Amino acid sequence: MNIRIPPTEKKWLLCPYCGAKTVLYDNVAECRGVYIKCTRGCKATFEVKITQGKQVH
Repeated sequence: MNIRIPPTEKKWLLCPYCGAKTVLYDNVAECRGVYIKCTRGCKATFEVKITQGKQVH
């Protein structure tokens, strides 16, 4: 039996190349296989990897 944890905080997903803030996510997010382009500094494309509410580099 899994107990669902409600989202309690929001965090910024950072670009792994230049460190710019790109996307907001909450502390219970899970994501893989989504690619975004950094719109701030470097314009690089990278995969969004979030496991157990933490960004994975």
